[in-house]
Amino acid sequence: MPDRPVYVIAEIGINHNGSLDNCLEMIDAAAAAGCNAAKFQHFKAKYLYPETAGKLDWKDAKGAYSYDIFDAAKRFEMPEAWITRLMRHCAGKKIDFLASVFDARGLRTMVEKGLKRIKIASYSITNLPLLQQCAQTGLPVIISTGGASLGEVEKAVFTVKRYHDKIALLHCSLKYPTPLKDCNLGVIETLKLAFSGIAVGFSDHTAEVSDAAVQAVYLGASIIEKHITLDRKMAGPDHFFALEPDEIEKMVKDVRSAETAHKRKNFTIDKLLYGTTAKVTFPHERYLRDFAFMSLFARRDIKKGKAIKPSHIAVLRPGKKAHGLAPEYMSLFEDHRVTAKRDIPSGEPLTWADILR
Repeated sequence: MPDRPVYVIAEIGINHNGSLDNCLEMIDAAAAAGCNAAKFQHFKAKYLYPETAGKLDWKDAKGAYSYDIFDAAKRFEMPEAWITRLMRHCAGKKIDFLASVFDARGLRTMVEKGLKRIKIASYSITNLPLLQQCAQTGLPVIISTGGASLGEVEKAVFTVKRYHDKIALLHCSLKYPTPLKDCNLGVIETLKLAFSGIAVGFSDHTAEVSDAAVQAVYLGASIIEKHITLDRKMAGPDHFFALEPDEIEKMVKDVRSAETAHKRKNFTIDKLLYGTTAKVTFPHERYLRDFAFMSLFARRDIKKGKAIKPSHIAVLRPGKKAHGLAPEYMSLFEDHRVTAKRDIPSGEPLTWADILR
């Protein structure tokens, strides 16, 4: 258990629904609840998905839904004009401002605005070029690890450690909401053992208020992250499993009580929540891993026989398209002359077959 209190992050993310007032109200709620930070997501759709990412179709008890993935991402963008106001509002409420970044341009913008701590989403953990750029800022980096293997987490950690060791890892599950039986909180112990000296926390995607968060603290988590919403009935994909203001206040109180219980060694580990210690991609995470772990895409039409330059390549989430090369292979195109072996249309994944005979 760390000497410092557990650091609690209220994940506002895309739950602003295009309203600055909603953001300010959620910051107020997070601060009143005793959270240490309010976190946002800074992305542009064109740097997140190809326009060809396809449509997402699903059903629930209320009906059937379908939306264009790229257009939806565009609707969830947070305007850059809000950033300074949000940072100042957080400072006024004595709560830290955090933000996930998804591309080099977004990283530069946030650092220029005064970001003090960088968050990397699980879907970006294999984007080693972005992790290197984050590390080069010298700022602390918090990395979510949902859906990743232990080897992928190791690559991410070593990429940052080439520059500094101000790293934290968050265990989480790529399922929204995560059933308690799929939390596998035993992975927290694996991460603490594998990466000694690095803070390990838990990004809680369950619908329950504090069951998983409390157990995570018992297992030594020093950071807890949880989505917040003003109303779970609001439109949007991240509201229905988030906590409303009175619930996040209860969660913080339960986390503080769990800290005391842990110090007194007066707690019991729930076997259902503990699950396994294996850090693997679980079957329930496969869909979102395939959907959103980033890979290389053609930024423009590339003709057969032409050299493929880094400026021709984007690092994007596939959506419904196939995966291309992992982002770590961007260096191939930076360090060598690589020619296209066939025509590669803009918005298509870049594969080995595109560059090898």
